[in-house]
Amino acid sequence: MKDVTEYRADMLTILGDASGRRHSEDMLNMGLRDALDDYGNYYPRRETIRKAVSAVNGNDVQLQGFAPPDGQVLTVRNESGTWLYFTGYIADGRQYLRFQDGEEVPKEGDTLTLEVAVSHTIKGLNGGTITTVPESHALMVAKGAAGYAMKIRARSITEVFGKRPEDREALNSQANALIREFRADLGHLSFRESLRYDPYPKRGWY
Repeated sequence: MKDVTEYRADMLTILGDASGRRHSEDMLNMGLRDALDDYGNYYPRRETIRKAVSAVNGNDVQLQGFAPPDGQVLTVRNESGTWLYFTGYIADGRQYLRFQDGEEVPKEGDTLTLEVAVSHTIKGLNGGTITTVPESHALMVAKGAAGYAMKIRARSITEVFGKRPEDREALNSQANALIREFRADLGHLSFRESLRYDPYPKRGWY
């Protein structure tokens, strides 16, 4: 898997700035962070964890030791392995799960198996120790990150004496084209994943 240095090199190639004279390391890193946010929304990094129910109020349950930064809850299974339908929400900085009427609401002390979406990382970016983006998606992410970095540069050149408004407009146009292409690729990726992945394969309702 590529680290942040390799991603920055790919971005500079896409930007036609191999020497990095026009795009600072900070710009490239900010572009990567924005692209990773988009990428994670379309292609979440999934982890399975087990958490105990700490409190129950009607159809709402609170999980022990689970806060919103720990990830968005995608699926829930009870102790017998049954998939449960729920709505997740956050209140007072805590994660809650609201189960539908007629659903078997877990009891206090029960342990639930959760699949959560957590942030993707790139080794060397924001202290990341591993890269979770598959190699086959690396160029796509670099393209999106290059677009975001170019938009950052477009904003910055308006502060430089002698730069013309049309310079910024041209950069913004190029940046937006890269970002549109990136998001179109993400849409195709997300669709392919939706065909492959059924979040509730064991309900037996079909």
